[in-house]
Amino acid sequence: MKGATKTVAFRKTAACPASATLLSYGSNNLSAGAATGVREHLGFCDFCSAELPLLAHHHPSSGGHKPPEIPMNLRILAEAILGHKEALKAQKS
Repeated sequence: MKGATKTVAFRKTAACPASATLLSYGSNNLSAGAATGVREHLGFCDFCSAELPLLAHHHPSSGGHKPPEIPMNLRILAEAILGHKEALKAQKS
């Protein structure tokens, strides 16, 4: 074998800025110091460099989204299971 090459995992690490920070960087909503830190990080992090253009397509929600209603038959089943667990706890006490 010739020289062994070290492979680096393509993933976010603890050193990477949060996605929200990258989103703010892409929108020019960071302080000069924070923007410099992100820019330097992007110089060596392939993952964040790939994530940044994807975040450009992110549109923040207006908060008007409501979770869907749970189907009634699933709600009845869940309540029965939870009720059964509570009854078992009461018997053990």
